[in-house]
Amino acid sequence: MRTVAGELGTEVRPTVLVGASDAANRDFLRTALEAAGMTVTDYATAAQVLDELQRNPPDILLVDAGDMSLAGMEAVRRLSDRQAGAQWRVMLMATEDELPLVERGYEMGVSDYLIKPLSASNVVNRVRVTLARSEHRRRERNGVAVLRDQIRRVSEGIRSTNDPQEMITLALRGIGAAFETDQVWIRTLDDERVPHTAAEWASDAAHDTMDMPHRTEDEVLQLASALWTKGSVLTSADNGRIDLTEHPGVMEWFATARGKASMLAPLGQGSKAFGLICLIRHGQPRAWSPAEVSLLQHVVGNLAHGLIQGHLITAQQEVVEKLRELDQAKSNFVATVNHELRTPLTSITGYLELVLDGDAGEIPESVARMLKVVGRNATRLRELIEDMLTLSRMDFQSSGLKTEPVDLPQLLRMVATALEPAAQAKNVQLVSEGLDTRLAADGDAKMLEQVFANIMSNAVKFTPQDGAVRVTVGSGTHNDDGVPCAIVTVADSGIGIPDDDLPQLFSRFYRASNAHAIQGTGLGLAIVKGMVDQHRGSVSVESTVGVGTTFTITLPLSGDGQHHAAESTGAVTVS
Repeated sequence: MRTVAGELGTEVRPTVLVGASDAANRDFLRTALEAAGMTVTDYATAAQVLDELQRNPPDILLVDAGDMSLAGMEAVRRLSDRQAGAQWRVMLMATEDELPLVERGYEMGVSDYLIKPLSASNVVNRVRVTLARSEHRRRERNGVAVLRDQIRRVSEGIRSTNDPQEMITLALRGIGAAFETDQVWIRTLDDERVPHTAAEWASDAAHDTMDMPHRTEDEVLQLASALWTKGSVLTSADNGRIDLTEHPGVMEWFATARGKASMLAPLGQGSKAFGLICLIRHGQPRAWSPAEVSLLQHVVGNLAHGLIQGHLITAQQEVVEKLRELDQAKSNFVATVNHELRTPLTSITGYLELVLDGDAGEIPESVARMLKVVGRNATRLRELIEDMLTLSRMDFQSSGLKTEPVDLPQLLRMVATALEPAAQAKNVQLVSEGLDTRLAADGDAKMLEQVFANIMSNAVKFTPQDGAVRVTVGSGTHNDDGVPCAIVTVADSGIGIPDDDLPQLFSRFYRASNAHAIQGTGLGLAIVKGMVDQHRGSVSVESTVGVGTTFTITLPLSGDGQHHAAESTGAVTVS
């Protein structure tokens, strides 16, 4: 499509398509327009005009209203809609009696009209004006398209970072360049949503810039809130002045910067504003178009949203980093304290054993009884230290567990053998089922030994005289994901656990309300839960007070364990 030149007489000659059935009228128009430096094509019928529009669109379509029916005008409008970017303008020639047709034509996109009889000077002048308006609109559209593309890139830059200060730097520089301003200021107030900021940018050509006059936060907030509530931007007019009827104090801001064209926009989100951005342009006064104001509001809205999100993410990152430092400090503290406690405790228990064995001479029976109490409490303290150290290691090494196939039946036999003396001392029957099967789970053998030792020793500890503890091992699938798993249950006929205590049972240092009479640290089950979780398994508990408690532990089977589990019968499913 040919584009009209900014001024007539340049190398690009404006094109005019004339449609009129009167041959004399066509000749008259051709002569007048060609003498004015335009290229003219003329046709006698509406059909010929429409055909030429499709083949070779002109800059101006000049047609006789009497010859171009409303149906023809509708065809012109639709043709223009179909041809994206069509630049032609439609002018009608009409008599006084045909003015109703002109009025209908305006509804269909007519740009101007001429009253017949025509004069050459009037035709040329009106066509020139229409061409100039067309060129102005084209340039304005192109300018807005370029500005829109620049604003899009600024918005992409804002979204590319979570650092609020970097967002502000990108926004100031990008907005200043896009709107061809000499200075851009931004100020955000103390607000829980964004960091406090006072920043500015100046172009390389802005040699005579001055600092913004000082304004209190209340003054800035008052103006920002007023503009935010109205959803408006304060802008200069053609003469560079701003309508300050509602904001008389703002003039000092622009006068101090010697700006000739200015825009002042609020930053905010929701119902509250939290800052202002100000654009100053030196040189000649000018007004800002609605498109420019709209694009400024768009990029400022992106900046406000980005600042809020960036501030939130930055704050979260700082909290995470602080928690990480605290967690590391806690781990270091626990490790140091454990070391410092274990060293003297080892010395205490060592000398205590020597004294009780008589290496330091005979001691009275009463003294021996007291020393045995000391020994039992030293053992309790050592167990507490070991449990705390275990928890600390679990927290620090929450991932990267090295696993290998572990023979569960053999492991359970070893734990049961170690607990047999304690069970016999209370006449508690320790029964095992399924220990003759071959079942391997992926895991760390030492950790799994501690898991089952904690569970089974608790069962013995909380089972009264002449009770029973039953340990069963088998295989099945987990209802949640269908993964083959080993299933170990430890059921006792002990005191049971109240229903209210069950939800907190695996919390650190938590002990059931009916268990305080029995010694314990409240860490054993927390260790069990943590270690089983590290093995991608699960642990659950069912209990009835006065009847007993059953713990169920599931662990993923190794490849070898799955093969042998498939050969066994009586598999169960754990929900």
